[in-house]
Amino acid sequence: MVKKMSQIICKRVSVAGYLLSVFCFLFLCGCANPLHKDTFIIAGTYLEVISKDSRASQIVHEEFKRMEKIFNFYDKDSELSRLNNTYNAPVKVSSELIEVLKLSKQLNEMTDGAFDVSCGSLYNFWKEFIKKGNIKELPSKETINGILENCGMDKIKINTDLTVTIERKGLKVDLGAIAKGYMVDKAATALKNKGISSALINAGGDIYCLGTNNKNPWRVGIKNPSEIQGIIENEDLVDEAVTTSGNYEQFFDFEGRRYSHIIDPRTGFPVTSGVISVSVVSKNCTTADGLATAFFVDGIEGLNKFLSKYPSTMRIFMVTQEGKQKRVHIFR
Repeated sequence: MVKKMSQIICKRVSVAGYLLSVFCFLFLCGCANPLHKDTFIIAGTYLEVISKDSRASQIVHEEFKRMEKIFNFYDKDSELSRLNNTYNAPVKVSSELIEVLKLSKQLNEMTDGAFDVSCGSLYNFWKEFIKKGNIKELPSKETINGILENCGMDKIKINTDLTVTIERKGLKVDLGAIAKGYMVDKAATALKNKGISSALINAGGDIYCLGTNNKNPWRVGIKNPSEIQGIIENEDLVDEAVTTSGNYEQFFDFEGRRYSHIIDPRTGFPVTSGVISVSVVSKNCTTADGLATAFFVDGIEGLNKFLSKYPSTMRIFMVTQEGKQKRVHIFR
């Protein structure tokens, strides 16, 4: 079971640096016992499983296949798609979808709307817009505001009988910023239920480190991708997760300005917070996944505001750019 957000509250310290960008990679050398490593393509990303138990990969893969049938926004037969094709009618859904929607509502409130899964129509609009390429002008505010009218977390009603009602016609739920982390957590739980106490699950950069790696912590580096050996910091993880949200790989340029593929659900336009990347280390991957996106949207000012309201044991690495100057801000 994913821990509630209120269970991660504690303290904060801030430091600044200057490295260029962030993503996670693993140090796996020096292992006393051989590790089994398998990679799959599923849920629109690669899935890597590392464990000394040869059963781990298959267990994780099967759990991901099961979860994909629930959360896949683009599969017309998924549980989420069936919900999205309804209006003003209660729909019976799985306990997993209920849980993710409840957590999404909580994150939405805690981040003052920076995290919002009700804007599926908006996110899909921008995905198709960016896909066309050769951008000569941005959509008008009138166009975006028209799409925003079909959003709103308050229009997703979770009923007491395990049904969900979409109360706004045209509203589409998109769980892309949280479902992958949740799937990682559920896969880790499936491993524990099978008696497996040591594994690393990596779903496209959403990482959970179960137990230890031959009695040592799993070591994950928060890396500067512009340098082969450039690392912001090494993190030793035991029963913890880390995930990254960034625009250094996905973006578009228009009139000499670079725009992120991540959309601010409050303005309806691409994020302009000056953030290049955010990595979050947390007790579960669901929390890390959702908050990495929210912090990317809100920027350093929004992150400071969040931590002043919700002091946390999370470790957060944010890379920002002002003009040509890039800085790393580390919160512990």
